[in-house]
Amino acid sequence: MSYESLIQVRNLRKTFSKKVGKHIFNRKTVAVHAVNDIQLDVRKGETLGIIGESGCGKTTTARMLLRLEKETQGELWFDGTDLCTLKDKETNKFRKRMQMIFQDPYDTLNPGMRIVDILMEPINAHHPKMSLKEKEAIVKTAIESIDLKPAENFLYRYPHELSGGQRQRIAIARAIILKPDFIAADEPTSMLDVSVRAGILNLLQRLKKEMGLTMLFITHDLTTASYMCDRIAVMYQGEIVEIGKTEQIIRRPNHPYTRALVSVVTDLNHFIEHRDEIILDGEVDATRVNQGCPFAHRCPFHEEMCDHTAPKLEEVGEDHNVSCHCLHKVDTSQIGVKEEQVLS
Repeated sequence: MSYESLIQVRNLRKTFSKKVGKHIFNRKTVAVHAVNDIQLDVRKGETLGIIGESGCGKTTTARMLLRLEKETQGELWFDGTDLCTLKDKETNKFRKRMQMIFQDPYDTLNPGMRIVDILMEPINAHHPKMSLKEKEAIVKTAIESIDLKPAENFLYRYPHELSGGQRQRIAIARAIILKPDFIAADEPTSMLDVSVRAGILNLLQRLKKEMGLTMLFITHDLTTASYMCDRIAVMYQGEIVEIGKTEQIIRRPNHPYTRALVSVVTDLNHFIEHRDEIILDGEVDATRVNQGCPFAHRCPFHEEMCDHTAPKLEEVGEDHNVSCHCLHKVDTSQIGVKEEQVLS
């Protein structure tokens, strides 16, 4: 089955440098492999989720897609154009077609600017010849589209006069005000009270449907991912280790790391019975250079070949790919969770 992709990522890498050591004048520089040779397609009209623990490279991947970070290596095709080959001025014409919703609504908005000025900034940047009356009409429409009504009550407020949920709604309005094709949402509800999270998620779902958006949704929470996403990519130490339809990932996870993530929301008795297989020792270490599988040092099914041969994403079912040498050891019938359990 073929799909039309809006974004195609090929061999994308991002390496940072950082100083380590106790003594300030005798510190070593080490490489941090944030994203390591990922292959990824984001299909038109879908919401693709990226899940994984902190430090796995989720946010760095999104920032590269939005050209907020320059890649170390690789190709990034957006609607048929390789953005990695463009100069900054050439990239600007694509920026209004791709926007990002950041994690923290308290850091996202300039505290010294009124809401009307915050929302008018992207219009001024991309439509400088538009009249002030037209710009104000667009701003009012954007505010009301995020369920802050009447818009006049919010236009001249400052961010500190809004609640966390209202701030995030304004951040969403800023992301959609140019009518983009693609939005990357980086854990947009993780900093909000539980009572307002559902409202933000429902708002994103509605806007996606009304505007025909393609969305990348980053989260560490499988429950949120299962509600929001059509497909889920599981990321570990800068690599995609499993990708498939949401139902496949939550009901029949194949990769040992995905199994560990899913176990958090599965039956408690099963978790206790199989805890030796599920609980992972150690943490993600992005400075580790992997000749083999990045998950080898934490995997309960570890084999010798995992240390020196890197696995590749291989198809295990329809539209379901896994990167693992030890799938023959994994009994996928013993773990998995029904969708209603995840959403409860």
